[in-house]
Amino acid sequence: MRPTIKARGFVVGRALEYNFTTLRISRAYVSLVSRPEGEATAISLAWIGDYEIRMHAASAACAARQPLFIVEIFDHDAQIFIDSRACHSVAEGAVALDEFLHLAEPIAGGPHDKRPA
Repeated sequence: MRPTIKARGFVVGRALEYNFTTLRISRAYVSLVSRPEGEATAISLAWIGDYEIRMHAASAACAARQPLFIVEIFDHDAQIFIDSRACHSVAEGAVALDEFLHLAEPIAGGPHDKRPA
């Protein structure tokens, strides 16, 4: 196979992965804003081992530029938040989700965490 074809395949693969992540964030955001007031406000985006990546509504503040939502990574074993990102657009949410997925994979042992029982 020629190197240019491999390179093109990589670019197409990354573009499809980004589009899938953007679609995942878009669907979660629509679900989040469609919920009746008073209902749980967190949407689970992914689980890797004991780590959950989720989206929730940004708290109402008097900030000039209010974020649309917050994406966070939570360690259920330790019961702590590892990191969170305020996102002003779906694209920012897709980047945050991708970063958190890459952060959790080495910690949890990969995308298919297989810990001994």
